[in-house]
Amino acid sequence: MKRLLIVGLCVLFTLPLFGKKILLMEPIIKDVGSESKISKEIEKVFKKKYDYVSHKDVKSKLLDKLKKCGSKTDCWYEEAGDADFDYAALFLIKEDDDEVLVRLLVIDIDGESSVADEKKSFGSVDDLSAGSLYKKLVKSAFAPIAKKITKSGGGGDDDDDDSGDDEDSGMSKREIERKKREAELARKEREAEERRERLAEEKRQREEELERKREEAERKRRLAEEKKREQEERERARLEEERERREKEREETNARKRDQLEKNQGKLEKARELVLKMCSQGKYNEAIQAIVKVSQLKCECEEDAKVLALKSQLLNFNKVRDKILEGVNLLNYSLILDNLEAAKALDTEIVPGGTEFSQRIDSIYAIGYYAKALDMEKKDNYVVANENYEKCLQKDPDKKECKQWNDDKDKTVKKLFDKAKVMKNFNPTKAKDLFRSILKLVTAEHEFYKQAEVELKSMEY
Repeated sequence: MKRLLIVGLCVLFTLPLFGKKILLMEPIIKDVGSESKISKEIEKVFKKKYDYVSHKDVKSKLLDKLKKCGSKTDCWYEEAGDADFDYAALFLIKEDDDEVLVRLLVIDIDGESSVADEKKSFGSVDDLSAGSLYKKLVKSAFAPIAKKITKSGGGGDDDDDDSGDDEDSGMSKREIERKKREAELARKEREAEERRERLAEEKRQREEELERKREEAERKRRLAEEKKREQEERERARLEEERERREKEREETNARKRDQLEKNQGKLEKARELVLKMCSQGKYNEAIQAIVKVSQLKCECEEDAKVLALKSQLLNFNKVRDKILEGVNLLNYSLILDNLEAAKALDTEIVPGGTEFSQRIDSIYAIGYYAKALDMEKKDNYVVANENYEKCLQKDPDKKECKQWNDDKDKTVKKLFDKAKVMKNFNPTKAKDLFRSILKLVTAEHEFYKQAEVELKSMEY
């Protein structure tokens, strides 16, 4: 029994007091290649040296959460505080200036801290063997926690020096391992209980702080509401005074406006009468200038609409009148004849019976017909030309140009007959048109009527 006790004590003092495990996360390998080979070499180190848990043995749901934690120690504590491992090892391997850079981050989960964060460079992927990784990087990084995570029985043959009975020694080791596990579970339970108590205390403090803040906010809210009510009362009183002042100003303004509108009404009536008088005298430009100026006055009465209507009529009439005058200057019959009816309608609408323009509209019609007759004569359309010369004389019997055509018609007919005779041989179609025009220009008793009729019959056979 004494020997068994001695063996147990030897084992107890040669092993760490409480064995701990480290989680080997799947290495992150970027742009290096040989991912499978590198992972195997890293795992060789852990299998040989440390009491560890492989990422392959962790439930997928928990593993996904741990992958998201990265290097955040508080996240590791939150997600893996109750797990069956106490540390985590994270490897990052990538190419760096034609070398392979290996970074090892060791996290103390319960302590919410980083044990080590070291980097080492290797010449190539072939240099990443288990031995070189352990010597250059892993050994130094795990030095602070090496005794806690080193495999039990990994210290050599010294563990068996004082053993006399294999069966008793084996039993003692199993007993010690069992007690060690029980002690570890008890430690974790204590830590979990302490954590729960700490969280409960923090929650209570937060609730007290929230309650204090709510009370403070309520007090400030009441003060703000009271202050707001006082401000609203003062604002209402100010607005009431302002409303009364504005109402008084509005009444005074309206009174002045009514007086002004009454004056404007009289001005508008007189101005409109003056404009109509100017129109009747043919002073259209002066009338338009006057109506545009006076239309700026407002009386808010029926006179406003009358002035506005007169202004519109005068402006429209002036546009049409300008086109007619342009046609007279250019002898453009379209501008004259196409706008005369509209001008006459507008003129009689402005002044009943018409203005000076309506009184001389026949002479303007005569100019339009004369211009059209000239144009038709140039185009050898003598029939239409003759019709417009006759219309010209109907509108203005004294129009000398139209009288000249009528007086010289015999000469014109002879000229056409001679021209048709000449064209008879080389342009019979044109000659026929000229002969037909002669038949329409003179009566059947006229000598050239009979001759033109004979020529037409001769050309048809």
